[in-house]
Amino acid sequence: MESNKEILTSSSNQTNPKSPNSNNSNDNLKFIDYSRFEKINELRLNLNELGIELFKAIWKDTNSNVLLKKFHSQYLENIKLFYKSCHQSILPIFGYTKNPNSEDVEDYFLIIEYPNGGNLRNYMSENYQKLSWNDKMRFAVDLTSGLQCIHSYDIVHLNLHPFNVFIHNNRLLIGDIGLSKPTPDITIPENKKILPYVEPDSSLPRDKKSDIFSLGFILYELSSGKPPFASARHNLDLSKKLLSGEREKPIAGTPIEYIDLYEQCWDNDPIVRPSAEDVLSRLGRMNLSTIYEDTEIKTFKTNIEKKNVNFNNKRNEIEVISETSTHNRLDSVVLDFGGGVDSGFGSVTRETTNSKRKEREKMSTFTMLTKM
Repeated sequence: MESNKEILTSSSNQTNPKSPNSNNSNDNLKFIDYSRFEKINELRLNLNELGIELFKAIWKDTNSNVLLKKFHSQYLENIKLFYKSCHQSILPIFGYTKNPNSEDVEDYFLIIEYPNGGNLRNYMSENYQKLSWNDKMRFAVDLTSGLQCIHSYDIVHLNLHPFNVFIHNNRLLIGDIGLSKPTPDITIPENKKILPYVEPDSSLPRDKKSDIFSLGFILYELSSGKPPFASARHNLDLSKKLLSGEREKPIAGTPIEYIDLYEQCWDNDPIVRPSAEDVLSRLGRMNLSTIYEDTEIKTFKTNIEKKNVNFNNKRNEIEVISETSTHNRLDSVVLDFGGGVDSGFGSVTRETTNSKRKEREKMSTFTMLTKM
């Protein structure tokens, strides 16, 4: 099993944007004519309220599948900066295009490599039972490494959730950077607020700590394999619950240090939330052997332990009683033929034996007299 340090080192080597050996092919995004794509089909994510428009298409030049992600032209420069800075932490991008038939002249599409593992939400629902904690830690490190890279260039993502985090070649990569921009003056459109991944307090500034809040819920989902608040409607009521501090309970079997980490990340107080660099450091030195057990399991195990103690005590009592009884029975049947003083059953038995011996002696004497 790989150590956390090995996982951390491996991921960091792959995502270091300042490495002299990195092939930064995304420095200059090129425009590609819309006619170069065919079989363009919208991907239905069952997220109509999220305002996500994503299409799957075939790029004629390479005969390969690509994603077309809609974005507004005002974000183009931010997107270029994002990909130039951290291209190894995100899905590969080939350029951008524009649908000439679009009603909005400002709408463009990013041309993104199609992720062979799908988005994180779908991947977890299909593969969670197969994942070891080594796998989960690797994904956590991949995601945090990417976020650390983004933040190191003073860029914030602001739209981090499992539908724009992808699995590609067994690595977790960040996608959908349409809202990303340098800090500090940032607002999030209402149709882009994806609960519970957006902090509920709208009075707080949207900054790097906002991304950490989102990261906390994704780290939880990695540990649980299920969406947070899956049964709740993602509306104002959920916002109120989040604002009051309501959170999902930990999943049994999760390392306690991992729980402490994501709970700090999703804290309502930004001061409590660690930086991406701190999260990455803690993941690297995390102890996975001390795991969380939920209340029911703890109670069950405690009851079993108590029953085992009671059983062992009873067994010891029975053994003592049995041993004592056995000794008593043995004492009652042992005969002292050496003439020693005895009591109880042993003494009666000896007297009876002596009487029979005298009778046999008398009979022997009588027999001798009759023969004379």
